[in-house]
Amino acid sequence: MKKSAMQFFDADRQIPPPYFKYWGKADENYAGEPKWHPLVYHCLDVAACASVLLERQPGWLAALSRQAGLEPEWLRSWLHFQTAIHDIGKFGDGFQAWRPDLLATLQGRRGINPGGERHDALGYVLAEQYLLDWLGLDGQDPDLFDLIQPWIAAVTGHHGRPAKNLHDAKLLLLRNHYPLPVLEDASSFVTQAARLFLPADFTFPTPEAGLAERYRHASWLVAGLTVAADWLGSNTRWFPYRAPVHSLNEYWKEFALPQARRAVEESGLVPATPTALPCIRALFPGVSMPTPLQAWAEKVEIASGSQIFVLEELTGAGKTEAALTLAARLMAAGEAQGLYLALPTMATADAMFDRVRKDDGWRRFFAAGAGQLALAHSADWLKLRLEEMNRRDAGYGRGEDASASRQCSAWLADSRKKALLADFGVGTLDQALLAVLPAKHQSLRLLGLANKVLIVDEVHACDCYMGELLARLLRFHAALGGSAILLSATLPQNQRARYLQSFAQGAGFAAESPQSDAYPLATRLARSDFTEQALTARESVSRRVETTLLHEEAQALAHLEGAIAQGRCAVWVRNTVADAVETWRQWNVAHPDRPATTLYHARFALQDRLGIGARLLADFGPDSGPGTRNGRLVIATQVVEQSLDVDFDDMVSDLAPIDLVIQRAGRLQRHRRDASGNRVPVETPDGRGGAQLAVLTPEPVPEADAKWIKGLLPKTGKVYPDHGKLWLTARWLAGEGGFEVPRQARAMIEAVYDEAAFDELPEPLQSVANAADGACRADRGAARGNLLNFDEGCTPTNLIWQDEGEAPTRLGEATARVRLARVAEDALVPWAEVDAGIAWALSELTVPRRLIAAESPRDGALVAAARQAMSDEGRYVVIVALRPVDDTWRGQALNAGGEEIHVIYSPVCGLTIEKGAEDESDL
Repeated sequence: MKKSAMQFFDADRQIPPPYFKYWGKADENYAGEPKWHPLVYHCLDVAACASVLLERQPGWLAALSRQAGLEPEWLRSWLHFQTAIHDIGKFGDGFQAWRPDLLATLQGRRGINPGGERHDALGYVLAEQYLLDWLGLDGQDPDLFDLIQPWIAAVTGHHGRPAKNLHDAKLLLLRNHYPLPVLEDASSFVTQAARLFLPADFTFPTPEAGLAERYRHASWLVAGLTVAADWLGSNTRWFPYRAPVHSLNEYWKEFALPQARRAVEESGLVPATPTALPCIRALFPGVSMPTPLQAWAEKVEIASGSQIFVLEELTGAGKTEAALTLAARLMAAGEAQGLYLALPTMATADAMFDRVRKDDGWRRFFAAGAGQLALAHSADWLKLRLEEMNRRDAGYGRGEDASASRQCSAWLADSRKKALLADFGVGTLDQALLAVLPAKHQSLRLLGLANKVLIVDEVHACDCYMGELLARLLRFHAALGGSAILLSATLPQNQRARYLQSFAQGAGFAAESPQSDAYPLATRLARSDFTEQALTARESVSRRVETTLLHEEAQALAHLEGAIAQGRCAVWVRNTVADAVETWRQWNVAHPDRPATTLYHARFALQDRLGIGARLLADFGPDSGPGTRNGRLVIATQVVEQSLDVDFDDMVSDLAPIDLVIQRAGRLQRHRRDASGNRVPVETPDGRGGAQLAVLTPEPVPEADAKWIKGLLPKTGKVYPDHGKLWLTARWLAGEGGFEVPRQARAMIEAVYDEAAFDELPEPLQSVANAADGACRADRGAARGNLLNFDEGCTPTNLIWQDEGEAPTRLGEATARVRLARVAEDALVPWAEVDAGIAWALSELTVPRRLIAAESPRDGALVAAARQAMSDEGRYVVIVALRPVDDTWRGQALNAGGEEIHVIYSPVCGLTIEKGAEDESDL
């Protein structure tokens, strides 16, 4: 009969090792008995999870072995031991005294919590002072601890950040937290763990040149492995609390290892087997005739080791399918294990997530349709909850079998940090960039990306700050054994060279400078090869776009009036919300019989914005027809080009940098149609008379002064501060009268972004361009100051590691999250009238903080009551109480200057401000 916990500690019976008298996990509300879990058992739980993860994720072990230059079997033994001592800081009084009842029951004493530092930091201090002595290795090499220091910091810093650098306070902390009996018990456990996991003749490899650097590089993965193992090992679903009635060896074999195998299996962390012979038709049955780019992706040689591809082709030419085909081939060749598809915005990530899971398409990348699909962005939970609600509303009960949208395991789905561990991940680029910033759990993100294919779509959307972050991410990713695929319709050659250089630096081989100016173009860089392959564009996306330059807003309105009178559908893409709203109002006043169909920008409550986006897709998307298209006008900002597959007959656009002009033109006669707006086969000529793009711009005169853009488009000048690039864009369009894509795409980009173009600017605009360039350099400098250094490894640090929501993946104007509420019977209710669990989230929007910075005191009591009722207590949001006034809703708030302003909201017009700072936002 097994001993109970009480019997085990009975003084009249055999006395167990004293290290069993320390609790590691405890919960008074735990369903079973005992209500606590021995610290040493928890340490073995985590070590067992690490062991099974290394077994089931051979790519992780291979990456660690390659980085550290150590044999896999030696490495496995050492990592078992390291993860087993990850929580030795919990032996200290500072942790044990958190439960004085358990301290009294287990150790028969009262303790005083010395406070000051967490157990993870104390664990590092303890290991720094005593580990080598306890292992009998203190005389092996005087520099040995310096060698393994990053790994000790990685395992003790298992709560998402490296251990704090407390060297100067070490002795005081040890004295306060570890009385001699406690120190002896910790020593006894470490010694026993070493006997359990390390061979009797264990020694460290002989130090050699470069070994310390390799250990530092590998420490990033050690940290991620420990975080993953600790999360699994702390879950009572797999590791229930147990009384200390088994020796360490018995517990390891009979409980820890079996439960760890179950945990890794059920958590979805067993990598899926990739499809053996992927071809584009098998992956994408809807592709009957591959484009030239897709055909290249299907046949290009797959090299060994880390490699990067850059695919430059027009929107709609099948870049995504080509990239996913390359990723599937890399996985099939054993050069990768899974992929992460990174998009520039949450909206584009959501759209891609829907696209890859349609008809379970993502399952074709894995044998027998196995694997895990996950979405990762800052509002992923909301999308999935909304879909769950929509399924119930559509008549699907809660007991319905899980659909493809719910294939993430519960463990993966509860955190976007974990989502990067899935076999097929889709999310924002920000979630990947957090892997190279001092953000909590960044090491888990690195581990999730290691040995994966990182696909970055719309890489041209990265500004100076994000571009620097992406370059660093590529270096980390290549160094840790990953491959990358960058997609862009409009990537300047100097940016392509920069990303290639960063990746090559991480992979440890030389990068050749790109030379080809062909377009479309596929570039591949590996240790063994550098290829620039010119490609032929697909005929269906090759076309000429005629451009007309308009120099007055009245001309733009007249141009749209002509298109609408002919029964065509048109869009005016404005650069700011304020301009879009004003244009929409002007049009509706002037044309009460033909009001603008839709106003679309980002300053709507999320529920309204999603609804407008869905209507636009239905009215102007691929399946739309004459009934919803003819004679319709849309006024929108840049959001219309970012995530919606919409198609207009005519377009007016405010002047923007030339790459954005090309992007916007991608929504102009995007799908083949006849003159009436009906879809026709791709081989049938479009019947709408050719694409006509009108651009509102000041004339690009040689004598332009520094105020050149401000006269006609003052707010545009603040959105795009490099007025030189705007002038160069207008000059190119004026000189050419249009552009042929893809034939002229490269020439267009280089005419604006090449450094030599600066000399052609009017002198006043050169000063403006210099100021913009200085701001860009400052942003890059800010990025470098924020980024982690790969060569430093996961060493003890004094850096402040931020939560993921605070780490800056983007720079820009300070914004505020605004939560809209209706006043109803002396209480506030969410603007969105939906399921209570997500109503407040669907009532949110983001505005510049200079416009709305704080709540008005007028409704202070109502706001306070509403905040208390919110599940998140309304943290970090500004709540605006709205009351109906005529056909709008109105409320008050304070702007950044503390002035009270009037907030006006309409589900048709969005949010506007009646008084306060000038509204120039491009959101």
